[in-house]
Amino acid sequence: MKDYFRNLWAGIVTTWVGMRLTLRYLIKPSVTLRYPEERPVIPAGYRGIHGYDEEKCSVCKSCAAACPVDCITIEQLGRGKDAMVMRFEVDYSRCLFCDLCTIPCPTQCIWLSERYDLAGYTREECRIDFARPKSPEEIAAHEELLRKKEEEKKAKAAAAAAAKAKKEAETKAAAEASAPQAGDAPTRDGAA
Repeated sequence: MKDYFRNLWAGIVTTWVGMRLTLRYLIKPSVTLRYPEERPVIPAGYRGIHGYDEEKCSVCKSCAAACPVDCITIEQLGRGKDAMVMRFEVDYSRCLFCDLCTIPCPTQCIWLSERYDLAGYTREECRIDFARPKSPEEIAAHEELLRKKEEEKKAKAAAAAAAKAKKEAETKAAAEASAPQAGDAPTRDGAA
């Protein structure tokens, strides 16, 4: 009988503690945001969706090489300073938001911004391509520029090879002219 009343009293006490806690939170103002209308305050140093400046990008691919989960895909047209970014895609279904991709970037063209909304229904919606879409005219003009630069490079290489061959021929002709002829007799002191 003693245990019965002890259990009854423990039930009353725990119910009172729970109701007191509920009443305390009922009176307090809510901390819930009405999300689309109210936006949360983003703290400094927040790692959100990447920011990307295509104009500054040198297409060195160091960000993709530094990514531990290979979620960055970069496609380009051309090489070096003449490269055009065709695709700069980040797969956020795999991204760790570790900030390792921003550290090796020599031009600081990629950073983690304060954007946070990645809501979607499919995995494809988690892939964001940051590169500006290029028109067929832009692509054709860039390919023409690359072709012209390649032709100029080949012409310079051919001119340099011709100049080198000419210099070698002149050096060889000068060496043959200064060499003793077969019919010349050596003198007494060994000079021709």
